[in-house]
Amino acid sequence: MRNIEFQLLGKADENNPSAISRTQISKWEKEGIIIYLGTTEDVREYLANASCIVLPSNYREGIPRVLLEAMATHKPIITTTVPGCKEMVANAKQDKFDGILIGDNGILCQPKDSLSLNKAIEYFLNLSPQERYKMGRSGGEFVKKFDIKKIIAFYKSRLNIQPQKLSFTSNTSFGMYHFRLEVLKELQNEGFIIHILSPKDDYSDKLIQEGFFHHPIKMDPKGLNPLKDLQTFLQIKKILRSISPAISFNYTIKPVIYASLACRILKIPTINIITGLGYVFTNKSFKKRILRALVSKMYQISLKKSREVWFLNLDDKKEFINKNIISSQKAFLLESEGINLEYFTPNDNNTPQNKDVFLFIARMLWDKGVGEFVQVAKAFKTPKNQ
Repeated sequence: MRNIEFQLLGKADENNPSAISRTQISKWEKEGIIIYLGTTEDVREYLANASCIVLPSNYREGIPRVLLEAMATHKPIITTTVPGCKEMVANAKQDKFDGILIGDNGILCQPKDSLSLNKAIEYFLNLSPQERYKMGRSGGEFVKKFDIKKIIAFYKSRLNIQPQKLSFTSNTSFGMYHFRLEVLKELQNEGFIIHILSPKDDYSDKLIQEGFFHHPIKMDPKGLNPLKDLQTFLQIKKILRSISPAISFNYTIKPVIYASLACRILKIPTINIITGLGYVFTNKSFKKRILRALVSKMYQISLKKSREVWFLNLDDKKEFINKNIISSQKAFLLESEGINLEYFTPNDNNTPQNKDVFLFIARMLWDKGVGEFVQVAKAFKTPKNQ
């Protein structure tokens, strides 16, 4: 009898159209399908106790941080062929199993396809301990190209100015702290004065404690209210005028659009980072197609005077160029937002020996593939799969 465990780790009840409620997760737990681990500030212990990290996302990711963390800790990964995810599996090739691709460090399945994910998990279960170990070690080698030291060096090479004031606009303080703290600290150590514009959340004070200036802004990242968005734009414009930074760095959809427009008016140079295209570019409903066309046009207008636009994967870069949103001369590839390979290290002693643990780490969103993960977990709980 197989001893298999399916675990979920990440925040539930997100303010997102694709959110999964805590009530639904509790129902799955009561049915014995999954184990919900809640949230954590440090995923290393959970990574160490897992056999394989699974992210069956249908979301237009930039580069998923969790897959970098998995590889850094020598864990095989299972993810999908969507842009941002597919780049995380090296040398992926079609296998005898239809619909999945086998790479040096993991397996690719089709998005929104529980049968394909089931095949990927079955393939992993049939690997020998030596093959799993080799897959994890390959991930450890592959992830070196995403080392945070290389990302910091890229920022420095593109700045190429004397230390002065810089602004960074994002849709969450959480994102600035978790994904960009090491970049900000290094620039601060170089003498740059760091100003951050983001909504106030639990991480705003932490940014202030690091010695950065934090300017709270009101923003509904997923909202479609034009009046609220106008207020956000005017607030950003007012703050940027008072700061007068040498360069404004902007992340995620609304900050990229509104901060870039404000900077265009104020004649402040901008570098915009496209951290993924999100659910607007994933959902194919009529409403989302209209919204996608509108967002593309707003990108085109706002980025017209941008000094540079950085992308985390080649598919997003090509899409912006092919849609004539930006010129190819402005487009650069940033190899993810980086991973600290001194903080995330392998711990082979913790790898489970008597059971297979498949760990899903992400926000609890349908677009992240939670539904497919649970469907597969449910299938493995039936007698015919035991």
